[in-house]
Amino acid sequence: MAMNNHELKSYLNRFTEEIKNGKYRFELKDRLVVAWTLFSRIPLPKKWWPEEMPSGNRTLSVAPIAGGILGLLTGFVISMSEILGIGSPGSMWIGVFFYAAAGWSLHLDGWGDLWDGIGSGRNGEELRSVMKDSRIGAYGVTGLILAFGLWTSILGSVDNSEIIAACSVAASSGRFASCSAAYKGIYPWESGMGKGWVDTYTGYDLFTASIFLLIFMPFSPLRWMFSAAAALMIGFGMAAWMNSKLGGVNGDVLGASAVAAEIVSLAVFAI
Repeated sequence: MAMNNHELKSYLNRFTEEIKNGKYRFELKDRLVVAWTLFSRIPLPKKWWPEEMPSGNRTLSVAPIAGGILGLLTGFVISMSEILGIGSPGSMWIGVFFYAAAGWSLHLDGWGDLWDGIGSGRNGEELRSVMKDSRIGAYGVTGLILAFGLWTSILGSVDNSEIIAACSVAASSGRFASCSAAYKGIYPWESGMGKGWVDTYTGYDLFTASIFLLIFMPFSPLRWMFSAAAALMIGFGMAAWMNSKLGGVNGDVLGASAVAAEIVSLAVFAI
């Protein structure tokens, strides 16, 4: 994670002190509620909403948990579809339909916008203006087709016994890639999707995100390791690319990082 032993020890000590605080579980619950509400369309009781909004960097760090739960639910939907005799191809598309409706579409929006932007051949503010356009172009449509096609076809190659593990680990890893991109990214604009997430994201936030990603390791330890490493590299790589080409990392880049890392993670399970 591009940190030395001193930093790692400092982060671990800080995290240990935090969880010893009696208020930590309430603060963590607030972060999870906000993250779930932002990344999912599955509603939570209104009374759960925190009185005071947690900071963007703290909220983004629990995204691997929210993503992993969404992936877990998606895996259950696919497994139930196959038990009902629908068959693998149909079950995969039922699963991706549920997943997209439940929240993946937020990241797909960024993925499609990035494809449109890169397809325009522009840089800097001109590239940003293309990505901010609410209309989708040919490159954006192509990107979405590839995302759905790769997700369903690669997951269809995963052994049935590992479907739930693949969905949960991949979804969690994808959100971890967003955290990695936020850490390495810069946010030079005065406003926009991602401000308060990218410009305040620290090494400690990425450390805590890795701790929350670790929750899903028991599903498949070896494949989790490759998925986590791939997500970290994709996030770092996407941030470096967009810092130079776009001028920084915005919400679209975070979403695109998540989609790319999730597809790679599914490929890890398909091998």
